[in-house]
Amino acid sequence: RLAGRIDWSRITDRTRGVESLSSWDSPASIVQACASQFRLDRWADQPYRPECWIEKEALAGVFERVCHELRVPYLSCRGYTSQSEMWRASQRLKGYSQSGQTPIIFHFGDHDPSGIDMTRDIEDRLRLFLGDRIHLERLALNMDQVNDYKPPPNPAKLTDTRAAAYIAEFGDESWELDALDPTTLSALVREKIENLIERDAWDKSVTEELEHRRLLEAVSDRWETITENL
Repeated sequence: RLAGRIDWSRITDRTRGVESLSSWDSPASIVQACASQFRLDRWADQPYRPECWIEKEALAGVFERVCHELRVPYLSCRGYTSQSEMWRASQRLKGYSQSGQTPIIFHFGDHDPSGIDMTRDIEDRLRLFLGDRIHLERLALNMDQVNDYKPPPNPAKLTDTRAAAYIAEFGDESWELDALDPTTLSALVREKIENLIERDAWDKSVTEELEHRRLLEAVSDRWETITENL
C-alpha cells in the first residue's frame, strides 16, 4: 500500500477507530439525518428471527452488505464465542421465542477441526440457556461446498485437540471459509434468508417505513415554519 500498488481502502482494520460525538448544523439537519436513518424492524411480524454468526472478524465485511440489506443481525464470533456473548444472545433469542417467533442461527466457519467443532459448541451452549427453542444451521463451509467449489486445501492442524476425530471423518486436509468467493457467501445468505420471509408482512413494513421517512423529511424541509408556530 505504501508503494501505491494496493488501494488503502482494500484492507480494513475493524478493531481500531477514532470515537467522537456526532454534531449537526441545525435542528433541521438532525431531523433530516433521522429521516435517512429511520428503520422499522422488518422482522417484527415475521415467523422467524434469523441471525448470521461468522467465525472470523476478517469476513464481517463480506456479510455486512447483504445482512444490512435484509435487516439481519450478524455477529463476528472471533473463534469460540465468549460465554458473555452467548448469554446475551440467549436472552435476545429467548425474547423472540416468547413473542412466538422461531430464532435461527446460520453459522459460517472454517472446515477444520476447531471450525467444525465451533458449530457444535454454539448449539450446545445456547441449548443450556434456551433448551429446544433454538434452531442452528451450519451454512458454510461444508464438505459438499468443498467438493463443488474446490477451494485450496491446507493440512489439518495436528496439534488441535480435535484433530483425531476430524481426520477420522474428513481426512487430513482442511479448508478456510475465506477461500470461498465473497459473492458465493453472499448468495448463500440471501437464498436462506429470503426463503424465510413472509412477503406480505415484509412489504407492508417497507411501505410504512417509507411513509415515516417521508414525514420526517417534510418536517425537516418545513422546520422554520414549524418552529414559528411553536
